[in-house]
Amino acid sequence: MIQVKEIRGGYGEKEIIRGISLEVKQGEFLGILGPNGSGKTTLLKMLAGILAPESGEVRLGGHLIQSYQPKALAQKMAVLPQKTDQAFLFTVEETVQFGRYPYQKGWLHSVTQEDEQVVNKVMEQTDVAQFKDQSIHDLSGGEQQRVYLAQALAQQPEYLLLDEPTSFLDLAYQKDLLDLIKEETTSSRLTVIGVFHDVNIASLYCDRLLLLHEGKTEKLGQPHHVLTTERINRVYETNVTPLQHPFRANRQLMIEPAASSKISIVNAVDGWRTYGSDGMTFSIDQPLRILSSQKKSGGFFWKSFLGTGTKTLYEQLKSSEDMLFLDQASGFMQYAAEDDEEDMVFYGMRQQEELTIWLILKRSLSDGASVQLMGQLMHIMKQETSMSIHHLCIAVTNTQETEDTDLLLERLGQKVHRLLQTLNAIQK
Repeated sequence: MIQVKEIRGGYGEKEIIRGISLEVKQGEFLGILGPNGSGKTTLLKMLAGILAPESGEVRLGGHLIQSYQPKALAQKMAVLPQKTDQAFLFTVEETVQFGRYPYQKGWLHSVTQEDEQVVNKVMEQTDVAQFKDQSIHDLSGGEQQRVYLAQALAQQPEYLLLDEPTSFLDLAYQKDLLDLIKEETTSSRLTVIGVFHDVNIASLYCDRLLLLHEGKTEKLGQPHHVLTTERINRVYETNVTPLQHPFRANRQLMIEPAASSKISIVNAVDGWRTYGSDGMTFSIDQPLRILSSQKKSGGFFWKSFLGTGTKTLYEQLKSSEDMLFLDQASGFMQYAAEDDEEDMVFYGMRQQEELTIWLILKRSLSDGASVQLMGQLMHIMKQETSMSIHHLCIAVTNTQETEDTDLLLERLGQKVHRLLQTLNAIQK
């Protein structure tokens, strides 16, 4: 366990860290967040024993960190920096072997059989054994970082400190590196403390987060408790929008550009096409926020191409990630459009005793308002017809809040009525 009690200090007379206390348990992954100048790296240096606090204490396994001799401390703790510049032409295997230095004795520092076993094991773990005879300088930045992780793991530490370890890595290497580190916290009960700039990555991988503000603890806790919109906006002095991760409960945050993009769908009718007994499509150049009620393909999507119909139609269309296609069986189909020069367009399709209705809004609408609108549209449909509904879709330009949603709901009834009349679908 790492225990930190009321530490203060910095560089010379400049105090950076102002009274921070925390405990990190074995096998835990703690992420340190905060804006530039908040003291993240300074705190990490104090935890590593590189920088002594002016007051307070850092304890490692119950002992003051200053009480450890360098080699003894290196057997307990390893540090993985964000980037390491190595001037000498060592091979990958030689670079990893440096991690065994804390265990070597005498003047010759010879590599023992145990050292070789540990080095081979961590090279396999980090997938760098394939490069063992190559110069470290011949590897990419992501491959080099895995080598340095292997070097740190070769120390067989109980604690691993990370200083922005993914800053210079692409997405694949970021994921691979953090997956490896996270696995070590589970399999080897390795305790990890890392400094991160990316709050979303920290939320996904860390068990707890420490948010710093001006050298003090702003909040310490689980990611969903720390990464609140109000707190991040205040500490980072910016505006973020919270997002739900599609597969995890981990909170994600998105920045919003100052100049909002304007999407025009004035020619919405031109994007609607019918294909006889095969189905219909709607497409424009810009993605729309689409809410679908279909059982198999329901939910929210950002798509610029919406289609429904037979498998034959789907195969005729150019398949892409930007298309949402909702299957329907073949058969006689009727189509109708209810359009005007305002901000609302209805497209409808009747197939035997089933209806498909698309509502295209030339405006923005929040996700919550879209769900309310979907429910209202469903209610109106049930009042107007006894036909079953195959699916409803609502498409909007973006998800900003609007103030006139109630007025929009009032206008739905007349438009639905006229659309169903055109489809000859009203059955009282």
